[in-house]
Amino acid sequence: MLAPGYYLVSYKASVLFQAASYMQITPSYNGTAHLDAGIYFATSTGGTSASGSAFIIIRAPAQTVFTLTYSGSSEARAGDINLTILRLNRPL
Repeated sequence: MLAPGYYLVSYKASVLFQAASYMQITPSYNGTAHLDAGIYFATSTGGTSASGSAFIIIRAPAQTVFTLTYSGSSEARAGDINLTILRLNRPL
């Protein structure tokens, strides 16, 4: 849950696939999914890792829920995600 304000959000995700697949990480905030700020990575062989990272600045005019949603075309193994949220000293 984010209080009203501006935030710098950094996230990185990595997974290991046993078959050709893709992963997509989609951030949602202010009640909307933001595909433009997401991570997408496709693999063409099995036993391959997929990873990506993104940075966004969020303007939260009111209290808002921030989530990251994972989707993929096959089961992922050995996943890892790093998430950092910093509130910026900037007036709304």
